[in-house]
Amino acid sequence: MFEAWSVPVLGALHVLCLALFAGTVLTDAPELRRLRWIGLALMILTGVLLFAANPARTYGSWSFRLKMLLLAALVFVRGPRWLKLTLWAAVIVASRGIAYY
Repeated sequence: MFEAWSVPVLGALHVLCLALFAGTVLTDAPELRRLRWIGLALMILTGVLLFAANPARTYGSWSFRLKMLLLAALVFVRGPRWLKLTLWAAVIVASRGIAYY
């Protein structure tokens, strides 16, 4: 039974961590920086666990590969805030396709 629920629960936690991270990114409040890093760390952890649950299928998805390219762009892009937010939105859209494509 645990295996049947593990991927959906991890997926839900991944989205919640994304919401925590994104919510703190949208504000410049210094007291929320710790929450930003916690959200990012948990998002990475749950993402790695989701990948590990079915690596062959996930890696074979063009949506996953697009998501990884967009995340790499986020790491290396030094641009205006609107560009980074647009890239994050594109990451989210690409993520939705992993289950289907």
